[in-house]
Formats: sequence, structure tokens, C-alpha cells
Amino acid sequence: MESDFWYDSWAIGGTKTSFHLPNVHEHARLLDRLGLVAGARVLVPLCGKTADLRFFAESAAEVVGVELVPRAVEEFFAENDLDPVEEEPDVFRCGNLVIRRQDIFKLTPRMLGPVDLVYDRAALIAFPEDMRRRYAEAITRLVRPGTRYFINTLEYHPKLPTPPFTVGPDEIVERFGHAFEVEHVAAEPRPEHRMIEKFGLTSLVEHGFLLRAR
Repeated sequence: MESDFWYDSWAIGGTKTSFHLPNVHEHARLLDRLGLVAGARVLVPLCGKTADLRFFAESAAEVVGVELVPRAVEEFFAENDLDPVEEEPDVFRCGNLVIRRQDIFKLTPRMLGPVDLVYDRAALIAFPEDMRRRYAEAITRLVRPGTRYFINTLEYHPKLPTPPFTVGPDEIVERFGHAFEVEHVAAEPRPEHRMIEKFGLTSLVEHGFLLRAR
């Protein structure tokens, strides 16, 4: 989606989307149990104000969130009683937690540095199909051989014209299979998901994919 969509969404408290969760996501805890977080440098694209950032920071060497909308960044630090230092323009640090207030498409490997783990909780599915291609290319440029990349998606019926968009296993392989080994680690029906009632869906499955850069 274009940037105005996200600015507008945060301006009205996120009600245009179904992204923000108040608690740590179970897939973040899964990565921790798998031993992929401790001592790692973790990238969280389109991080919003997710509670997963602080959870990762408890054991990671460094956590780098990337978020376009200033309001989301401000709310994250305010709601967590954190007082960050702006160590360079639009880069805010509090201990081993960094949030870069910028467009993910403009982030370069030189800006970011090496990462061990990318955690994509509903970032890919924030984009329509043409932008998902661009996003996949952008993330692929940021990783190095051996980097692990976790992708969380929702697959539901009927399709919606607004985010979060439906993305299933076939699309993950299509977009990432050339550059990553792909393992489908979770496929969980969510009949109680808030989107079912909100959008009148007939089914919804939450997927998790664990990739390794070649």
C-alpha cells in the first residue's frame, strides 16, 4: 500500500487494519525456543509498535525495527516507558533496541549491517501483489548466506482488497524459493480470529515459514 494508507491508519488508531497485537506473538516465542534469537542480530521490518521488539531484545545481541510512520515509533517508546537516543537522523536507540524510522524499500545493506534473523510478522501481507514482489526483492538484498528469515502470513477466504492480504505456501515458494530454502513450520486454522467476524470470512489459516538464505 502507499505510505498515505499507513499514516492514515495510525492516525485513527490502526482501525483500518488488523495488524497490531498487544502481546508477544506465539511465533516470536517459537523462534526463541528454536534458539534463533539468543545472541542474534534481529531485523523486524514494518515493526509498528509490536511487543515482539522488547521480547527479542531480552536475549538478542541487537534488535533493529524498521517503521515508516513516526506516530507508531513514538507510541512504542512512550507505551514502553523508554527514552531513546537519536543516534543519527531517524535512528532511535535504547540499549540493544534500535528503530529506524524509514521506508523499508530505501534500507540498504550498508545502512543495516549484517543480520542473523529476519522476523516478518505480517509485513509481507501488508502489501498488494505487485508490492510483495518488490518487498521480497528488498529483503533478499538485505540478507547474507545463512541468514534465517521467518515469515508469518494469513491465508483466508474470500480474498479482501485491503491489507492484510491473503498469502499461502505456494506464493512463499514462488517469491523466495530461488534465494532461500523454505520450510513450512506452522499451519494453524484460526476460526476465532478477529478478522473472521470483522470481514465475514469463511476460513482463515495462520502460516509460519522458516527460510534460510542460500
